[in-house]
Amino acid sequence: MLKFLKFYIGKYMNKIFLIIVTSLQLLACEAYISVDDLLEELKSSNNIVILDVTDKDEYEQGHIPGAISANISQFRHNVILHKEIKSPKEIQRLARSLGINNDSKVIIYGHGKKKELLKTSYMAMAFITHGLKNIALLDGGFDEWNYDNINEVSTLTPKVVQGNFTANFQNGIIVDKEYVRTRIGKVPMLDARPPRYYFGSKLSGGVERYGHIPNAISSFWGDKFKNDKTIRDEDVLEEIMIIGNKISMNDEIILYCTGGLETSANWYILYQHLGFKNAKIYDGSMRDWGNVRDTPLTRYKWESVYSCAGK
Repeated sequence: MLKFLKFYIGKYMNKIFLIIVTSLQLLACEAYISVDDLLEELKSSNNIVILDVTDKDEYEQGHIPGAISANISQFRHNVILHKEIKSPKEIQRLARSLGINNDSKVIIYGHGKKKELLKTSYMAMAFITHGLKNIALLDGGFDEWNYDNINEVSTLTPKVVQGNFTANFQNGIIVDKEYVRTRIGKVPMLDARPPRYYFGSKLSGGVERYGHIPNAISSFWGDKFKNDKTIRDEDVLEEIMIIGNKISMNDEIILYCTGGLETSANWYILYQHLGFKNAKIYDGSMRDWGNVRDTPLTRYKWESVYSCAGK
């Protein structure tokens, strides 16, 4: 009976926290911005920087007027078998080259491909962890903007005025392998990969070993979006991310995936959209963890999971 009461008290306390955080976000900056809201802001503000993450060729075929082409590879550097975010000095230089100032509102979008959705959240994470506060992802991306050819599309490359953004690295958000090792079994960890990689029926690309970090929970990033690539409603996100994973607003939560991109979607939703400010991202993820022999892994065969469920 006591466990039953604790579960439901925790459930409704999470709901209250979520309502409070959502209300505060409405007064500040939305993590996801609709096309209609972006159009309104473009009418009244000249302080908006729009970044398009698609390939250069597709960008040149058509993009939101004034949008600047931004390549995800510029944000990351190679570290043996995996990639990690670049240094604050390099992120600052990159942000300035994209015309970003300290007070800019940055809107990021892709062109409908799943990987581009992940590129947007990774870029947002890169900026947020270096002190940029006013940032949003265009909900539904370019497909939503160009729906029924209602809004203007440009093929012109805008001239970029050098920005003045100053990077202020936020300690404690991005964590490394040794930090993760010390937190196993002590804090919730969410694995953003598809279940077949989490359970270990298949190897993640570029990873030598099967399975997941012990005690981590499978939380596939794609489940948080609708078929049209727009973010799910907050009550659904609450069910699958907060209640489903039994996490609370004040918990330290570590998020990881294959190589950093997938988990950036989970991290952005938790940290920027739902207000979980103690959510941390393991940027190296499984390409760092799963390619050495001294890190623990847990593997459940996909077939055994389903055979047991069917009995």
